[in-house]
Amino acid sequence: MTGIDTTFLIDLEILESPRHTAAVEVFNNWRNEKNSILVIYSNVFNEFLHVVTDPRRFKNPVPMETAIERCWYWIDHSRVRVVYSDDDSLKRQLLWMSMYNLGRKRINDITMAAAYAQAGVSKIITANPDDFEILNTFEIIKY
Repeated sequence: MTGIDTTFLIDLEILESPRHTAAVEVFNNWRNEKNSILVIYSNVFNEFLHVVTDPRRFKNPVPMETAIERCWYWIDHSRVRVVYSDDDSLKRQLLWMSMYNLGRKRINDITMAAAYAQAGVSKIITANPDDFEILNTFEIIKY
């Protein structure tokens, strides 16, 4: 299974993103792999909503209603599984933060990574491989 970082959803949605074309290519490759499952950590949707609707970040931010519709697309997709933090992923998160001396700016990424690891995710699609490489847990798919 392949987890996705918030950057991937943002770059798929925002046409002005310099990574938009690459994200679309990764998305199309996934669509063509008929048995491939994408895993999305629940908080990715919150981050997505926060970023794509922000007029300070983009000339053409996404209206909230449209952004929410995009979340529903992913949540209802038959080849997408949404995962959540649980007791075991919290323990893994705290362990990794201690082991790798990670600070407050890494909390969201490590929480996501811990939930993905608990769910059996082996790959992560991201534009920010540095956020996950230190863990030596996932194959990183950078676009």
